[in-house]
Amino acid sequence: MPPTLFAMSVLVFAIGRASLSSPKLVALGFFAPERAKAEFNERFHLDDPLVTQYGLWLKDAVRGDFGISFITRTPVVDAITDGARVTAVLALGALALAVALGFIVGTIGGLTRSGFVSNLVSIGTVMTLSLPQFWLGLVLILFFSLNLEWLPAGGYVPFTENPKAFFESMLLPWITLAIGPAGLIARVIQVRVAQESNRPHVLTAASLGVPRRRIVERYILRNSLIEPTSVIGIQTGYMLGGAFLVEQVFGLPGIGVAALNAAKQGDYPVVQAAALYTTVAFLLISLAIDVLQAMLDVRDSDEAP
Repeated sequence: MPPTLFAMSVLVFAIGRASLSSPKLVALGFFAPERAKAEFNERFHLDDPLVTQYGLWLKDAVRGDFGISFITRTPVVDAITDGARVTAVLALGALALAVALGFIVGTIGGLTRSGFVSNLVSIGTVMTLSLPQFWLGLVLILFFSLNLEWLPAGGYVPFTENPKAFFESMLLPWITLAIGPAGLIARVIQVRVAQESNRPHVLTAASLGVPRRRIVERYILRNSLIEPTSVIGIQTGYMLGGAFLVEQVFGLPGIGVAALNAAKQGDYPVVQAAALYTTVAFLLISLAIDVLQAMLDVRDSDEAP
């Protein structure tokens, strides 16, 4: 994690310093006096060597201080934190939905002895992987919002203000973001469950009269979750990126929308903070997945089969 964070911080800093005149024009205007430009350079240490600038910027970033927005003149961390909450709600809700759907469908497809059901699950997972998120989001809006008028077409209502309106505003974004990962998770679990069901120790346990439910829970499912856990971790990272697109479709004030608007306006402090926030989140998720895999892997445990 430390080398990745360091490399990302260097890249983010370099992007922010790639064009020193653009941030200056954004913050001060084209006709700003030279004195104002000199004060701007002094405030942001633009006349210092790049190594010094990077050290000062990194020191502040570690403390959570990303400076002041060039556009709103407010602390960057405030705008990013508000957007990060919305993105976290979107990504975590979609992840929970994707894991639940993928686990249920994949387990059914792997345990069933019916070729029709297994093939149906396989076809369904492939179809979900082929659906573009922006297209799926628009179709859901057209059907559930415009035609049936069951759910809002966009917007965000905090849970603390109105729990019912919160779930109504987030249901379609959650489904849009979860369908693709759910299909991949289901496919991986289906294959692994089918493989584990034919392992010698599973067949032996069945021949000795061990209850089917115990075999499924103790030997098949637990050992089948190791590889899908890696897939879930990778998909979580992709879902952070996909969340930015879903935020645009449904008008959610997430970190992706904030970063995109800041990039259009040349507000580099906001873009830098959004990039680092996303990187840290992805790395923490990867670390959690590694720990969970070690806990699930019983191949080196002392537990008797």
